[in-house]
Amino acid sequence: MNLGTPAVTLGGITLGTIIVVLVVLRWFKKGGRDWKQLVPFFVALCFGILAVLAAGPISALGLITRLSLWGGDGIGYAYLVWGIGGNSPNVTRATSVVLTDGGYAMFAIWTAVMIGLFLWSKKLPKLLTIAGIFAGILLGLSQGIAGMAAVPLASAVNAGGSWYAGLVQG
Repeated sequence: MNLGTPAVTLGGITLGTIIVVLVVLRWFKKGGRDWKQLVPFFVALCFGILAVLAAGPISALGLITRLSLWGGDGIGYAYLVWGIGGNSPNVTRATSVVLTDGGYAMFAIWTAVMIGLFLWSKKLPKLLTIAGIFAGILLGLSQGIAGMAAVPLASAVNAGGSWYAGLVQG
């Protein structure tokens, strides 16, 4: 895998899906009836999806997402191919999602909020947040369901960014 051009195989998508399924299964088995307990995980999942699609390779976030993608994809590939005996073809979406300047501003604010919550929140489940971001990074480049989530996510961030840019420009 090239750190400059993000790509994901079926193994990486499988690992991301396993993380999501295990988090939801654990929540359900612990008597989960309050869906609000899953909100931090799914916010982190959305953040990870957008991070892998939006962060450029020459940025701190881009380096972190690409290294996470490379490592998780390698683990998923090994599990699927050597552990199970299957194949792990490339399943990277054909086009990337682009944020507007305002969208990048909103994503930068979201990144700062995620870092602040992670560092200073006593109630935020840190391991669950890390798992959500990691799963989002692995799922964000897929052509399937998570890939379809990328378009409305980016559109929402771009819309918020347009509002924000209009607000600050007066």
